[in-house]
Amino acid sequence: MAKIVVLGAGVSGHTAALHLKRLVGKKHTIHVVTPNSHWNWIPSNIWVGTGDMPKSKVVFPLAKVYQKQKIELTQARATELHPDGAGDDSRPYVVVEHTSAQRRGQREEIYYDYVINATGLKLNFSATEGLGPEAGNTVSVCTASHADHAAKELAKVIDKMRAGQRQTLVIGTGHGTCTTASDTNSGTILLCCFRHLVVQGSKLTGETAKI
Repeated sequence: MAKIVVLGAGVSGHTAALHLKRLVGKKHTIHVVTPNSHWNWIPSNIWVGTGDMPKSKVVFPLAKVYQKQKIELTQARATELHPDGAGDDSRPYVVVEHTSAQRRGQREEIYYDYVINATGLKLNFSATEGLGPEAGNTVSVCTASHADHAAKELAKVIDKMRAGQRQTLVIGTGHGTCTTASDTNSGTILLCCFRHLVVQGSKLTGETAKI
């Protein structure tokens, strides 16, 4: 019996795990490692960000799905991959750091026969100074939580416009290493709200300028 470890449970990892289980059945073990307890259908984050869909419609808990499918699940972040093993033990393994409330911060070695690396991208808003919801200057739909926050901020702006207050909205994407395609798509949807744009090189500021 082989053990197949899938790193990541996004669109790619989740799909791979389910199809693998269907193909190998009980003959082999499927083990998913993901830092998130919920799955997120990222393309629909756009509609959450515009207030057309609640966050609850684009996420669901993974544990029940994998339990039903007899897929092992570890809520953790993969930090190291050792395909040649270590020392006298040639078994390949991955080092993970747990992210669940019960085991947060604990490290573990998970051995495997085959591994699928579907960890996806890592958001790096700091590649553009001032970019990202954490900096407080922009909103995003890269995650369901980001999109939920974006919807609340957009609603505030719309209320002000309805009250007759002129608003300045900026749209764009940062470096390719800091955002996903979802940002571009959300930009298309929100473009109708934009009147002014501020760009100084690759730096976003709180100032405004007419174009």
